[in-house]
Amino acid sequence: MGQIQQLRRITIWGVGLIGGSLGLALKKNGFQGQRVGLGRNIGRLEKALQYDAVDVVTTEMTEGLHESDLVVLCTPVELVPGLVQRIVEFVGTQQHRTVLTDVGSTKSVLVKTVEAQLRERNSDAVSFVGGHPMAGSHETGVDAALATLFENATCILTPTENTDADSLQLVKNLWESVRAVPHLLSPKTHDLLIGAASHLPHLIASLLANTVANIEIEGNEALDFTATGFRDSTRIAAGSPDLWTGIFTQNRDVLLPLIDDIIGNLIEFKTLLQTDNLAEIERVLLEAQVIVKKRREKLGGS
Repeated sequence: MGQIQQLRRITIWGVGLIGGSLGLALKKNGFQGQRVGLGRNIGRLEKALQYDAVDVVTTEMTEGLHESDLVVLCTPVELVPGLVQRIVEFVGTQQHRTVLTDVGSTKSVLVKTVEAQLRERNSDAVSFVGGHPMAGSHETGVDAALATLFENATCILTPTENTDADSLQLVKNLWESVRAVPHLLSPKTHDLLIGAASHLPHLIASLLANTVANIEIEGNEALDFTATGFRDSTRIAAGSPDLWTGIFTQNRDVLLPLIDDIIGNLIEFKTLLQTDNLAEIERVLLEAQVIVKKRREKLGGS
């Protein structure tokens, strides 16, 4: 556990699936300090306490942040800058240095905003390291939390030239302590790669589900005839609409050209069908098959 074992207090702001899993994973891997659950909803926090995802809970920011060495913001990405603002105001009254990190799926807008806030306040008491554990599911809430969620999962950290080296090392160590594999990318690179690897598939899955649901003829609905193909290709569309609206809007600049790419590919395929170009149709499908099979082998899936 290294540095993490030396910490007396880690605050998890938002104890849902990710925050709850982090709390459970810290305990499972030997963290001896106090795990503090902070949030707005006392009912959800008390549930996290029952699940042993945290040791104490509070809705009071001053209580939740008091003498905390590390604060992990596990809230929707668009809420993070507002929370950072409040944290900077509070921590400035302490002698204690606090390291902040987050778990959001988009980074460029967030990191730029938070760094501007810290510069404006000229606060040495707070440092920030952008983070994104690539783990989770379409389920939400602490009920779905798992102590093993981060094992062998990639956790992307997005330092910039302004990032404090000791803080980066501490956050890296946090994720290593719960068996995740840290990977450093710039915020811009993160948003491009994750936009393609995660955000675009979610968008396509949602649009596919809506398109299929609109097909009906003679009193029959296509949805009633869906099976494993539909289930497997739309599973991720069951994710939280609120969360994903934030992700899509935050990563708009990356998504727009990716949407153009998909539209271009669909138009090309439409032309292949119209012209009965069987050889090219098969080539497209074969290319996809090879990509998917190789990736599944690497991920250990079937």
